[in-house]
Amino acid sequence: MITNEFWLDRWKTGRIGFHQEGVNPKLIEFWPVLPKGSRILVPLCGKSNDMIWLAEQGYQVTGVELSSLAVIQFLGDNDLTFETHQEGDLKVHSVDGLPLRIVEGDYFQFNETDFDACYDRAAMIAMPDSKRKEYVTHTLDRLSSSACVLLVSLQYDGDKQGPPFSVNEDSVVSLWGSQIQKISSENLALTNPQYKEEGHNIFEESVWRIQP
Repeated sequence: MITNEFWLDRWKTGRIGFHQEGVNPKLIEFWPVLPKGSRILVPLCGKSNDMIWLAEQGYQVTGVELSSLAVIQFLGDNDLTFETHQEGDLKVHSVDGLPLRIVEGDYFQFNETDFDACYDRAAMIAMPDSKRKEYVTHTLDRLSSSACVLLVSLQYDGDKQGPPFSVNEDSVVSLWGSQIQKISSENLALTNPQYKEEGHNIFEESVWRIQP
């Protein structure tokens, strides 16, 4: 059962294989050019440096993360000074000198709206099947009617049970709606022996652009 406690424990014990150092090259390659000041939502952001990159492009970035450990590491690793205030059950950390906020708490309790775009690198694939539709609906409800989403998804074979979970293409399309386009895919099992050792012939990372 994938609960909040499951994720908090993963951070506590340092089992965060999903964390990527540096900035995701796919973000740099495929992020759409938006007006400066556009409001960007990064759900289940962990301590991803992708948020720094987005903020440096001049966007107003809001990351939402359950684990206080991830938040502390993100702010500490990047030498960021910040101010914190409480909003209901959520703690909002506003970074000095960068248009960046980290909201600490349960994503499903985060109810701000009218974001201009969303960047999902490992959020949807962190959700078990039973929560995935609720996650996508909650995310779409946070966005303006003209917003776009850049989604990085995974599909793989073998016996592995997630997270990250394997989500097939039909599911991605039915979850996010018809205005969706696959813009890149790469079978990591062909280039990285680790996936072969784990029993995968296919470990495909795909990038999608969604205009809800």
